[in-house]
Amino acid sequence: MSTTRRLRALPGRVRRFVTARAARLVLGVASLAGVLAVVVFPQTSPDQVALASDVYYAAGTAVLEGQPLYDVGFLYPPPVAVAFLPNALLGDTTLAYAYQIAVGVLALAAVAVLGIRLAARAGVSLDRTDRALVAAAVIASPPSVVNLVNGQVNPVLAAAVGAGALALETDRERASGALFAAAALVKVFPALVGVWLLRQRAWRAVAAAAVVGVGVLLAGLPVFGLDAYETFATTVLTGETNVATFPDGPDPTEPYATVRRQFAAVRPGLSGVQLLAASLAVLAPVVAAANRVADTVTDRLVGLHAVLVAVLVAFPLEPFYAVLAYPTLVPLLYALDGPPRGLFLAGSLLTIAPLALSDVALVAALPVVPEALGDALTAAAEALFTYVRVPTVGAYLTLAACALQQHRRARGRPTAAARDPPV
Repeated sequence: MSTTRRLRALPGRVRRFVTARAARLVLGVASLAGVLAVVVFPQTSPDQVALASDVYYAAGTAVLEGQPLYDVGFLYPPPVAVAFLPNALLGDTTLAYAYQIAVGVLALAAVAVLGIRLAARAGVSLDRTDRALVAAAVIASPPSVVNLVNGQVNPVLAAAVGAGALALETDRERASGALFAAAALVKVFPALVGVWLLRQRAWRAVAAAAVVGVGVLLAGLPVFGLDAYETFATTVLTGETNVATFPDGPDPTEPYATVRRQFAAVRPGLSGVQLLAASLAVLAPVVAAANRVADTVTDRLVGLHAVLVAVLVAFPLEPFYAVLAYPTLVPLLYALDGPPRGLFLAGSLLTIAPLALSDVALVAALPVVPEALGDALTAAAEALFTYVRVPTVGAYLTLAACALQQHRRARGRPTAAARDPPV
């Protein structure tokens, strides 16, 4: 009898305990790694402390003083700067940083709650231990810690994504579209979630997203002027697209967890636009395969997670952007079963407890590690990370899990998703 069949033969309470252990291990490891990151990351990367928060403060100040918005390192569409007026009104970068951290922690707590509620919609009721581990991992995993140390806005966007997914499941399509549009307005690339909304035939959500997105952009024109929009479109977006092109071949010290590394290794010299087009072209069939079935909550979460993960590796993003996929990662850690579950657990572990070159160097430099072994470990890590980062491997595994889950659903094989009734 297979492992899956043996698990199904167990009483419900015992089966839930057995299948939850691996998820708890992933969440526990991520939490412990995050505690280490809180201590190590600010010391090893002092330039990252308040990196984003200082820009938000400067952007809010530029709005208040009527100064050019894009002279301060701001990278978002002009109307988004209004959201950072509270930072500037505090009148001090340290206070603004503390405010941004508080907002980030609250947003991550909301992501944990949304993940738990989405798990419940998928037919998985988490007990107190699981809920505590979810909260700890979402708030304190290494990607979350880096966001908080930076003073990043990504936790808020992750909360918007989770709230958008939950709103769609509770038949609030317009609210869902507005929430997804809010995330897309800030970072632009989440706009590709619109493809998932189209797959769900959530026409009111699509319409609401378009109205909110276009409406906010048009509302900002009288305030910021056409020149600011032109600068954003021609300078900021172009510059961001050309990040991580690796003209001399991939660099192991660069933090970008993107499929561009593999393309740059095979065909160095491609432009940012060419790399983005190639990345999307390669990932599109996988995303399509992960969206074959959309009958149940689990089916839909699988499809959305695949879209989010594909976007995160198609664009030149760093590993801490993984928090944007936490709202779907949490419920799927528990909702999947069979071979897809194993792939998803392994991929999630590599994503939310990522190993970086600096981590390997730190271990290699420990006094208990022989010098020759430490040098060999560092050299091996540099060779590996030249071509692929650990979070990228995690992304590929979770994408494979999503595609395999949908393949099994389409073939009519018994899965947890098949037992999850449409809501």
